[in-house]
Amino acid sequence: MRDADFRKLSMEVVSNLEVFTHLDCIWKRGLVNRGGPHYRLSGMLSPISIGVDECVIFGRLIKTFKPNNCFIIGNAFGMSSVYIAKVMERFGGNAVVTLDNKSEGDGELCFQIAAALCNRMGAKILQNKVGSSPEDVHATADDVEYDLIFIDGLHSHPQVTKDFEAIKHLVHDHTIICWHDYWIPGILESVKTAEHAGFLCLKIRSSCEMVFGTKNPNVYSKLKQLYPNSEKPRGRRLGLVPFKLPYAYLKFLTLRYVLGRTPVFCAGQGDIREGDSERGLNIP
Repeated sequence: MRDADFRKLSMEVVSNLEVFTHLDCIWKRGLVNRGGPHYRLSGMLSPISIGVDECVIFGRLIKTFKPNNCFIIGNAFGMSSVYIAKVMERFGGNAVVTLDNKSEGDGELCFQIAAALCNRMGAKILQNKVGSSPEDVHATADDVEYDLIFIDGLHSHPQVTKDFEAIKHLVHDHTIICWHDYWIPGILESVKTAEHAGFLCLKIRSSCEMVFGTKNPNVYSKLKQLYPNSEKPRGRRLGLVPFKLPYAYLKFLTLRYVLGRTPVFCAGQGDIREGDSERGLNIP
């Protein structure tokens, strides 16, 4: 599969979602960096999906490292988990487990849509479970070590750090952890905690900024090759701006995040952009 195939699969997931509900397409050019688009259920401010560019990023990751299993904190209406499960199926994956406590938006409706999407797309390796992190991680994950862990639950401090602490016992030497929305307070603190625990972390310049972390130097080196525009996390920045964001601008960006509008100032070029596959850009 190439980037264009990953993009096509992500849009197939979106099309199947629209069988059950109306979606708003937002941030068509990305939020912090160029990328996107993203989706949310019509009539709800949140939850908001990962971007299509970020689906492509996950596709590259799964194609390269072929994870056997994946654990996800935060599932919302299921777009990212179904997409990850379908890509993993194509590369020999056997299990994707999600944990969500139905707290964001209309949580019960989101959970029902996620289950319906899973069934419609035949994501046989996907299990959606109800519970909260950190208290339910132990029982939900069954004490299995995971190749890929995606932390995308409540974005606040210290919750994201608690999520990381909860999954540390699920990690082996080659595990890759992913955080989403690095620009939001709470993610940076969790990433810093991981770095202090010996993880090597890499920020991907996607629409909402993703961070990958691993303890293995060889895995880290492959990640850098896979995402040539990536960089070491250095605090809460916006794209290419060489300074930390003022608190007032963070509030402004958060408001536009909630409203689903593209920021006036979106400096970062992004690691994956619309048309890159066709033009042969950013493909190692």
